[in-house]
Amino acid sequence: MPVRTRRLGYAAAAFLTLACAMPALADPLAAMLAAERARPVAPRFPRDAFVSEPLITSVTLAPDGSGVAFLRITGGQYSLWLQPSAAGAPARRLLQRTDAREIAWSRDSRWLVMIAPDKVQMLSPAGDPGSGIAATLGGATELRLLGLNPWHPGVLLVDRAGARWRLWHAGPGGARRLLAHSAREIVDAAIGRDGRAAFVKLVDGERHLIVARSPKGGFHGITACVAMERCDLLGVTPDNASVYVSGDLLGERRALLRLDADGKRTLIHADPASEVDIDGIVLDRMRGVPQIASYRGTRPARYGLLPGTAAILARLSLAPDAMVETSSATWLVRERDARLQGNRWYLLDPASGAMRLLLDDRVKRLPPDALARVTAFTWPASDGMTIHGLLSVPSGLDPAHVPLVTIVHGGPWSHDDTDYSALTQLLVNRGYAVFRPQFRGSTGYGRAYMFAAQGDYGDGRVQRDIEEGTRYLLARGVGDRTRTAIMGASFGGYSTLQALSNGSRLYRAGIAIVPPPDFGWTSRWAAIHGNLGRTQGMALDRSLRLLALNPDDRAIAERLHRQSPLARVAAMRTPLLLIASGRDERVPIRSVIDYAAHLKLLGAPAGIIIARNQPHAPSDPMAMRAYLFLAESMFQRHLGGIAPAAPSNDLRAWMVKSLVER
Repeated sequence: MPVRTRRLGYAAAAFLTLACAMPALADPLAAMLAAERARPVAPRFPRDAFVSEPLITSVTLAPDGSGVAFLRITGGQYSLWLQPSAAGAPARRLLQRTDAREIAWSRDSRWLVMIAPDKVQMLSPAGDPGSGIAATLGGATELRLLGLNPWHPGVLLVDRAGARWRLWHAGPGGARRLLAHSAREIVDAAIGRDGRAAFVKLVDGERHLIVARSPKGGFHGITACVAMERCDLLGVTPDNASVYVSGDLLGERRALLRLDADGKRTLIHADPASEVDIDGIVLDRMRGVPQIASYRGTRPARYGLLPGTAAILARLSLAPDAMVETSSATWLVRERDARLQGNRWYLLDPASGAMRLLLDDRVKRLPPDALARVTAFTWPASDGMTIHGLLSVPSGLDPAHVPLVTIVHGGPWSHDDTDYSALTQLLVNRGYAVFRPQFRGSTGYGRAYMFAAQGDYGDGRVQRDIEEGTRYLLARGVGDRTRTAIMGASFGGYSTLQALSNGSRLYRAGIAIVPPPDFGWTSRWAAIHGNLGRTQGMALDRSLRLLALNPDDRAIAERLHRQSPLARVAAMRTPLLLIASGRDERVPIRSVIDYAAHLKLLGAPAGIIIARNQPHAPSDPMAMRAYLFLAESMFQRHLGGIAPAAPSNDLRAWMVKSLVER
C-alpha cells in the first residue's frame, strides 16, 4: 500500500477508486455547485443508517496472486480467511478466532504475518512447520514491531538492552537474528536482499539520521531529515546500493526519491502540480521497485512509474485517486469514494482490464448516487497564502439558502480526506452544506504548509484561515449567512470555542467535542505525560518545538493562554454544546468540566454532556450514533434544520447508561 502503511511492509490493503472523477475544470467549486444543484433532491435516510461497522478488514493479496487473505468480524470477534483467486473457489477459514487486527503476506506467499496489539504470529496456510508466535511485544526490553521483512519470511523488531537499541529479524518459529544495534533509537530500517540491514533511520536529537552500511562493516551517516515523519524508508534498490525514500529531502513537498549510500539524492516522482505531498506509493512486491504513485490534491492523479504499469493505467482509464496492490497476474482493487459506505474488493486482470467482485463487506448500504460528493478547492487567505478546503452541498437545492456547517479537523497536524464520512453525509442529507477547512498547519500539503502556522495557534493565523474560509464560501453563494455553525473534536473543538468567544460573531451555534479550553496548557500537559504523542521515537515536546510551540517557553504559554477560550470565557454568548469523554487520555476531562462550570456561572447558553466510558477518539458505533443525534438536534434548534427522529430503543438505552448531562 501507500506510504502510510509501509511499516507492515509492501503487502497492505489495496485500494483503487472506481468512482468517476470530476472534470479538470478551471473552477472546480463552481462546477461542483452547478452539478449538485442540477441533481434531484436526495431522499431522507434514517440517521442510524449512516453509521456502519466493517465486517471485513485487512484484505491483502498474496504476492504470487494465488489468493487474498482477510479478517472477518462477527460479533466483535475476528477470524482469519483465505479466498483463492480462481473464479468460483470458496473462501476457506484458517482460524476461527484471532487477536490479530492486521495481516500481511511474506514475499514467497507461504506465510501470513498476523499483527495483534501484544504479539506477532506467523501462519502457514499450507501447514508448514513453524506456525505460531514470532514475538511477544512490550515487556522489559520494550520490544516493538518495526515492519515486515520484504525479502525473507518474518518481521523486523526493535528492543532496548540497557543503553543500546537493537534491530532483529524474527522468522517462523520465533527464531531471531540480530541485524544492527545503536546507541541511538532505531525507528526505521531497509533490508537488503542478502538479509542484512542496508539502511537504518535513527533518532538524533530533534531530527532523524539515516545511516548506510559501509562495505567494510558498520554504518555511516548519509543524511538527516526533519522529524514529523518527513522521510520514510521504503526499501532497497535491486542493487542494494540505494534506498527508496518517501520524504522532502529534495523539496518542501513529500516526494519519491532514491538515496544512495554516499548521500546522493535523485528524484523519482513528485506532484506535477506542485500542490500536495505524495499520498500513495505502490512497490512491485517481487522486484521491490516503485510501480505507482498517487496524489490527492485538488485534482487527484495517479501515475505509473514502470513502462508496463503506465500503459495498463492508461488503458483502464480508472479514476486517479488510487492505491493499488499488485501481483504479476492480478491486481486487488477496493472501491473508495466519499459516497461509498462499506467496502467492496475486486480482482482485476491487468492484461485485459476484466474485473470481478471478490468480497463485499456490506449487504445493506445507502445508495451512493443519493449521497454527497466532496470537492477539493482553494481560497486566498488575507495574507495571500493559498489555503485548501473540502466542500459538500445538498443536491437539488440552492446552496445560497441552506445552513452552512464548518467542521474543523483535530490534530491540528492532520488533515481530512475525501473518503466516506458519516457526519458529513448525515448533515448534507439533512440539508446542510459542510465545509472542512484544511488550514495552514494541516499535513498533506508540504512541509512549508505544515510549518506555516509558526506557532500561531491561539486566536491567530490558523483561526483566521478557518473563519476566512467560511466567509469565502458565503461570498461565493454557499450558505445562508444567518444560519452558520462550527464544530469539531480535539483541536477542532478548541477552534470552535475560539470562534464563539473571539468576537467574530460569524457562527450562530457550535459543538465542541473533547476540546482543550487552553491549547497551550493542554500541549504542555501532554508533553510531560509519558509517550503521549510520541512519533517515530520523537517525543511530543520535540515536535512542539519544531512547530514553534516550545512547551517550556513561558512567553508562548502566556500568549496562548491570553488568546484561549478559557481566558475569554466571559465573551461566550453563542449557543454551545460541549461533549467530554470520561476516559480522555489526551485532554484532561477536568479542564473541560472546569470550563463548562465557568460558562454556567456566567449564564452562557452552553451545556455539557459527558460520555462516561469513552476515550478521546471513540470507536464505539453507539457513541457515533449518539453524537450524530446530538449534532442533528443542536443544529435543528439553532439553524432551523429538519427535526431529528427520536433515538431508537437501543440507542436510547445506551445514552441513558453512558451519557451524563450537566
